[in-house]
Amino acid sequence: MSGRVPPSSRARSRPPLSQRADVQRAARLYERFSGHEAEGFGRIHVADVPAVGVAIGTVDGLLYSTVRDGQLERYIHKFKAADRPLLVVAPDGSQLYLVGGGYDFTERGIVDHTDPTSHRRRR
Repeated sequence: MSGRVPPSSRARSRPPLSQRADVQRAARLYERFSGHEAEGFGRIHVADVPAVGVAIGTVDGLLYSTVRDGQLERYIHKFKAADRPLLVVAPDGSQLYLVGGGYDFTERGIVDHTDPTSHRRRR
């Protein structure tokens, strides 16, 4: 016996230090928005943003559904004209991107920068 103890099967499952702060920030944002405790997370593979894309036009609004405080909610966010992101498509048509725009995602959902009630955080 070498005296060395092998790492457990979960020892390598923690994100690197550089990602832990982002994971904690994401959990807090989820909790503030959803009203639910962030219990766990999975990994989502996000392809690198391509160097070339097809600019389709501006995004006037988004429709999305989520569960908040135990209730299914459906939201329609209409971007203010000055805050609209650009809809860009990967060259092969396989992925959509929102590029630019003036908005944040907060406990209120999508908030436009020009919304007078936004109380935008200074970065």
